[in-house]
Amino acid sequence: MKRITPDIYYIGYNDNKIDLFESQLPLSHGMAYNSYLILDEKIAIIDSVELPGKDVWFSSIKEILGNREPDYLVIEHMEPDHSGSILEFIKKYPSAKIITNQLSLMLLNQFFDYDFSDRVIVIKEKDKISLGKHSLEFYFAPMIHWPEVLMVYEEYSKTFFSADAFGKFG
Repeated sequence: MKRITPDIYYIGYNDNKIDLFESQLPLSHGMAYNSYLILDEKIAIIDSVELPGKDVWFSSIKEILGNREPDYLVIEHMEPDHSGSILEFIKKYPSAKIITNQLSLMLLNQFFDYDFSDRVIVIKEKDKISLGKHSLEFYFAPMIHWPEVLMVYEEYSKTFFSADAFGKFG
């Protein structure tokens, strides 16, 4: 866990043991699974992590929030390094909503044996969701990596969550 701004935290997971990305690409320094928490009147988490990192991820969430619970989990795209712990998240936080786009919702229903219908807020291009002083604005970026990629701009801190657009391994 690392504080980025007074209200935004990096809560990702670094896997130094993995040596191949998607069983194909060699990794010399492992893989970073990026996830962020925005603390405000409402709490948003940007992306989950690959399933092996879920305990570290949940521990970071608990360390920041104490007894509070997240209100939203924003899914930028459905590759397992972003979506692997979604099912565990919604079971752990039954009142939290998932924010994503229509294509990601379709993939959610294909990836997991779970009825997401009452747990999802489907957003459109340039929709905004207020967390309090922080506001999330959503931008679609199809085929920047996967067809359903969603990017998020947080207006108050001027922070851009770019999914995998500017990523690197390790």
